Amino acid sequence: MKRAVIGWDIGGAHVKAVMLDAQGEIVRVLQLACALWKGLPLLEDAIKHVLHDWHIEAAACDHAVTMTGELVDLFDNRLQGVRAIAETVQGYLPHAEFYLASATQGARFTERVTGQEAYIASMNWHASAQCLATSMAWDAMLVVDIGSTTSDITLCDQQQVLPAGWSDAERMAKQGLFYTGVVRTPLMALGPCITWSEAGQTQPEPRHIAAEYFATTADVYRVLGELSPSYDLADTADGQGRAMVDSMRRLARMIGHDVEDKADDVWQSLALAFKATQLDYLQQAIQSAITNTASPVKTLVGLGAGSFLVAELAQRLGLAYRPATAWMPAGNVQLKQDAEVCFPAYAVARLWQAWH
Repeated sequence: MKRAVIGWDIGGAHVKAVMLDAQGEIVRVLQLACALWKGLPLLEDAIKHVLHDWHIEAAACDHAVTMTGELVDLFDNRLQGVRAIAETVQGYLPHAEFYLASATQGARFTERVTGQEAYIASMNWHASAQCLATSMAWDAMLVVDIGSTTSDITLCDQQQVLPAGWSDAERMAKQGLFYTGVVRTPLMALGPCITWSEAGQTQPEPRHIAAEYFATTADVYRVLGELSPSYDLADTADGQGRAMVDSMRRLARMIGHDVEDKADDVWQSLALAFKATQLDYLQQAIQSAITNTASPVKTLVGLGAGSFLVAELAQRLGLAYRPATAWMPAGNVQLKQDAEVCFPAYAVARLWQAWH
């Protein structure tokens, strides 16, 4: 008899948890802000919060874990980070197992971390792709996970994951891992210029932007009304509020203005310009992935807090779009949407049940 399982995705800025019942249906989803670079006690608090919020004892279900939090500068290196996170997790979730994947060992779960740190570190993208590849009978497709901080672009074909590389360094070199997201990315990372047409201008022109941590992509998508407050958990650039005027104020600083200098529609136009720039970067990365595949890619599968961008990218590229929610069993649409944002946590829970 299968038991309920909680999938955990432990990142550097968030902890995400998805609970599946014994039949594999999503019953609970929770995402918590967790600035892991500030110390492991924050991770401890997040784990305890999930268990308390769900009124469940750790031993009452199984636990499958993936992570990217080993990257934070709390740790000297990934090896140290994986070990520290695993030790912390197992202190509260005895017998929790960790997802690992490599070119030689394939994908599986393990309780033993020592000696396998490199195969556990930052493999949440692989868990997501593995889950989707084995759930769908599609030909070549790109799984595009646009999260709060990063975007993962992974090819799947014939129910196999065909990664651009196995390490972060390899995947970044080949644009399989792209450091851009819809919440935490500093807008200066989209510079040094954006193309923008201010009111009264007939043609858009390059506009230099401040190389300062004045605003983030969350400000862009708040102003455009595309970022759900449920997924908007990171601190703002100036530590101030998330109201529309606060986000517009931060956007104005990026081009040397105060928010009072212009009407609101000007800042909405500026937000659209930043969005267009981010979409251009992502489109180039996806086109690069498509160019380097042997099989023709016809479908983008979108997930993450920025899945709404994947739908737009598919339209730009003339590809079919499929949301990951289409294959996720749940009692209501909101649970599906929340689990899509926390997809690696869902994926490890789903894979755990499939492989045990």
